[in-house]
Amino acid sequence: MLDAVLLILREVLEAALILSLLLALSNKLQLSYRWSFFALLVGVAGSWLLAHYAYGIADAIDGAGQELLNAALYCAVIISVILLGMLILPLAFAPAKNISPSRNVAPNQHRLLYLLFIIIFSFSLMREGAEIWIYLSAFDHKAEAMSSALIGAAVGAGIGMSLGAIIYYVFAFLSRNYFLPIFITVITLLAGGLSMQVAKQLMQIGLLDSDAPLWDSSFLVNEHSWLGELLYALVGYDSRPTPIQGIFYLLTITPILFASIWHAWRLRGNAHE
Repeated sequence: MLDAVLLILREVLEAALILSLLLALSNKLQLSYRWSFFALLVGVAGSWLLAHYAYGIADAIDGAGQELLNAALYCAVIISVILLGMLILPLAFAPAKNISPSRNVAPNQHRLLYLLFIIIFSFSLMREGAEIWIYLSAFDHKAEAMSSALIGAAVGAGIGMSLGAIIYYVFAFLSRNYFLPIFITVITLLAGGLSMQVAKQLMQIGLLDSDAPLWDSSFLVNEHSWLGELLYALVGYDSRPTPIQGIFYLLTITPILFASIWHAWRLRGNAHE
């Protein structure tokens, strides 16, 4: 049962974190929540399809189909997160009272925000949900084991959704002076963590070299522990990252980091005029 709790917690927590952050952003920008229902529908349906055709996908492209598909889903989320960060970054350097869609976000940007929200959450849910479907399907013909797995899955899902709800309310009640800077920091770290997973998928099929890890922090935080699962969902924690994973991480966070520095420099220049 404990294995089920940890596995389901890991999958649910990442999706719950992403949904909580996007819902909190919608709340702060006074945007409709309707996108979340469509994204949830697309994500659940997509996850079932990925699980249903898992064996066919795994055998495709000389046995590299699953890893390449995972990498593609991660890349779609990463690109969408970067675009989202770039889109809302100017608001982080605007006066707090101006964080309003009617004054800062043009109508055509509303549609782009909704599209990015749907891509980020539904693609994340597809990947995480498929793992849950596949895990539970392994107990189809084992009644006693299925019962234990379902209880563990319910506990893990409950913990993950509860943490997601806590994260939502923490962000929703943040002062507007702090919300966007913290939000952008978190999604940047999240995108960096996902980029490390892209590198790992490509290393598994031999497209990238798997070098010796840069460090081993498992003695401090084991990535399969409760804290490790939480850090994995938050920032893509890996206790033994390789140099290529580090490069992917830096390349992913660089656009938002440089854009933030540029906006800060521009704001400082305007203040001196």
